Amino acid sequence: MFSRVVVASIEVSHVRKLYARMTTRIRRPVLIVWLLAACTALMMTGNTMPYPVIAPWLIARNIGMGALGWMSFAFSLGNLIASPLAGSLVDRWGRRPVLLIGLVSIVCVNVATVYVTTFETFVVLRFVLGFFNAGIMPAALAATADIAPEEHRAQWIGYVTSGVSIGLIIGPTIGGGLYDAYGFAMPFLVSAGLALIPVILTMTVVPETRPVIAANITRRLDDGFMDVIRNPPRPLGILAVLLLIDFMLEFNWIASEPAMISQLYTQHNYTASMFGIVVGIFGATTVLSQMLIGGISDRVGRFRAIALGLSINCAWYLGVSMMPQYTSLMIASGIAGIGAGVLTPALGAAYVDITDVAHRGRVNALRNMALAISGMCGPVVAALLTDRIPAWYFFNGATTLMALGIVCALSVYWWYERHKPTA
Repeated sequence: MFSRVVVASIEVSHVRKLYARMTTRIRRPVLIVWLLAACTALMMTGNTMPYPVIAPWLIARNIGMGALGWMSFAFSLGNLIASPLAGSLVDRWGRRPVLLIGLVSIVCVNVATVYVTTFETFVVLRFVLGFFNAGIMPAALAATADIAPEEHRAQWIGYVTSGVSIGLIIGPTIGGGLYDAYGFAMPFLVSAGLALIPVILTMTVVPETRPVIAANITRRLDDGFMDVIRNPPRPLGILAVLLLIDFMLEFNWIASEPAMISQLYTQHNYTASMFGIVVGIFGATTVLSQMLIGGISDRVGRFRAIALGLSINCAWYLGVSMMPQYTSLMIASGIAGIGAGVLTPALGAAYVDITDVAHRGRVNALRNMALAISGMCGPVVAALLTDRIPAWYFFNGATTLMALGIVCALSVYWWYERHKPTA
């Protein structure tokens, strides 16, 4: 009996040593970044899998495409309500526990969605998902900022945000194919299974990255999310333009999505798989661009890269408006993805540039709130206007807003980056 206990204790000690060696290696910054990228990829998989799945589900029940707007509204409302708390917890508790809460919620909501029979239940589940997902991106981006060298900040943020683009590939592409082959439940079951992987990784090998000095400052001065409202990042002009661009990007997609899906499915005979492939191409080119040229703003400046990314990203709305046929839209989607690959890392790095270490979670939560507000305004516009005006109004309006974003980015470059003092 004693020998068995000794053997068991030796085995446990070996396991602990193996785990210690593994977690020591995993603390290398680049490996942490790749793990965070995996987490965001699987988060986005769960969030985007409904894109090609829900539209035919609604059509089969004679529910208008404007209903998609209310589902997006519910997700954004949950995100908006939870973002202030989530941002404060990222700075107070640390990056890791908030990330874990969000990832577990994806598993639970996807499993619950399998049993949905009414549109109202769908809306409630989207609200729950939005609420508990509010801390994922603030935690992931704060962790990346904690460990990224300043000269490679945009490049490393691009690695993490590429996970979002990978999710755009996995979610719609696999979701559409699984729906066509196996029906409604399978995409959500697969998504829940995939989401378990980052849950396990976060629990076992992803370390806490919050600097000790940031923790001490937060404990000494923290009065919750309102601290970042009273003492926002400066210059305020840069913060305002960044929030405006984020708002505009999210609003464009959500407001035009029902009109876009209605046009593609009803006028051009798209299937769920076809639409999933088009969105997947966007995600694939975004990932490649983020990997290869995502760090371009580290060399040419944040806002020149932002203006360039917005200009190229316009190809999506121009394509849907002028070339909605399957082949031409795939090409437009790929071009737009290149723009997103330049734009997204530059935006993320620009936020970090003007944020102190003790407020990274809260500033990313402020960004989340801007996205959530646009995610609420967009569905309202879509629900009110999708069935009342021609679809091309949405696409041309989105292109106009993108042009406004380009002007704002170039203005910031002219007044701040171009004239800032050199070291």
